[in-house]
Amino acid sequence: MKRILAVVISIVLASWFAPHYSASAQKEGPVVRVHSLHRSPPPAGPARPFALPAPREVRLANGLAVLMIEDHRTPMVTIVAGIRVGSADDPSGRPGLAEATADLLTEGAGTRSAQELAREIETMGGSIDGSASDDFTELEATVVSENAERMLEIASDVLLRPSFPESEVALYKSNRIQKLTVQRQEPAFLVSEHFNRIVFGPHPYAVSSPTPESVAALDRREVAGFYSSNFTPARAVLVIVGDFTSATMEARTKSLFSAWRADAASSIKFPEMPERTGKRIYLMDRPGSEQADFRIGNLAVARSDPDYYPLLVASTILGGGTSSRLFLSIRERKGYAYDVSSSVSAPRQRGTFFGASETRTEVTLPAIREMLAEFERMRDLKVTARDLRNAKNYLNGVFSLTLSTQGGIAGRILQSRLLDLPDDYLQSYRARIDQVTADQVQQAARKYILTDRPAIVVVGDAAKLKSQLETLGPVDVVDIEGKPPKPPAKN
Repeated sequence: MKRILAVVISIVLASWFAPHYSASAQKEGPVVRVHSLHRSPPPAGPARPFALPAPREVRLANGLAVLMIEDHRTPMVTIVAGIRVGSADDPSGRPGLAEATADLLTEGAGTRSAQELAREIETMGGSIDGSASDDFTELEATVVSENAERMLEIASDVLLRPSFPESEVALYKSNRIQKLTVQRQEPAFLVSEHFNRIVFGPHPYAVSSPTPESVAALDRREVAGFYSSNFTPARAVLVIVGDFTSATMEARTKSLFSAWRADAASSIKFPEMPERTGKRIYLMDRPGSEQADFRIGNLAVARSDPDYYPLLVASTILGGGTSSRLFLSIRERKGYAYDVSSSVSAPRQRGTFFGASETRTEVTLPAIREMLAEFERMRDLKVTARDLRNAKNYLNGVFSLTLSTQGGIAGRILQSRLLDLPDDYLQSYRARIDQVTADQVQQAARKYILTDRPAIVVVGDAAKLKSQLETLGPVDVVDIEGKPPKPPAKN
């Protein structure tokens, strides 16, 4: 659903208007470069009233929350289930367990094998997929409306009776190890991984992916045990949006999901995230690399924090697209970077603010200095009325576009429930963005866009970069596994 939605949004944005900014970290919309026919955009008109039908909500005796919205615009139904368990809940030393469990949900359930599930769903004109993030596991299914009840029955099998066949676990392990091998060749993956490791410290958010060793050690018993301990109806939310009759769907949902056991789920007490006390450069050595990827940032806000809205606007102005300050300065005027942006990652607990870019090795230092200078400018000077207006218009426009599809509506409702956001989150989002002031943007920048103690993570050729970067501050060098480099062999 997320991949399809991103494509739809990018097409609509390119067709309807030229955006000025992007909030890519929050997936409010993709970065799209469009040439405007106007030298300056016309003034925005008054915001159009926003009305989303109130979901019909039912809570089963086992604790499962079910929300339904009838949407008869297209003959499709979207079913999205979310469980409040994710990669942050992986047992110590076992990264990748939540991810594997989520991916294997659809590889055999009830009396159906993985192949039988795939064939049946394909003949129905549908799709189903499981995935895990740091905080949640999601199951997403879409189908033509005439087969909605049949798809709901399959979704109940997948959620309540996954079989985790030995053969599918073995295939998953082989494929995941290959994918990890490819990922570890990508500088963008490496810089993200090491940044999270540095900023989150002992917190589970520091772990970006499993290791080949942890994947190889997985077995069916471990996956099934993780499922049994964590997948409970009290932790789950089921959202159904589309072309159906609520009364019929409610009755079918009760008959299918009431048997889900209401066992108590395990809970984890997470360690505190470390507060930074000084500027430091973390250089990941990738010998022979002709470019450098870097990320500059620090801890920021949780999604439920009121500061999220002004910080999102600040980040959008600073590095949210091709008219953003970072893009115009570092790429257009200086020619230092191939790409440059800033982002706010705001999960259930505290997330991060960061700027990111990839540059030629020889201009890495001036590109980093320029980014830090733009951070300072955001902290020291109030944003202009025009910058503020353009950022708000873009964020609100893309938010509304995401609600133009069944999948977008279902996803937003699920997100608001899993993150314990206010009941009026969808209705009040645009108003909350519109209410952000220039003073609030500056306050958020001073609080969360740090220049005196950021983590500066660089992936590139240490032999060429270390002496440059030492002019900024202390430099710690590690290899691409995040470990101190081995001393040179003695002759």
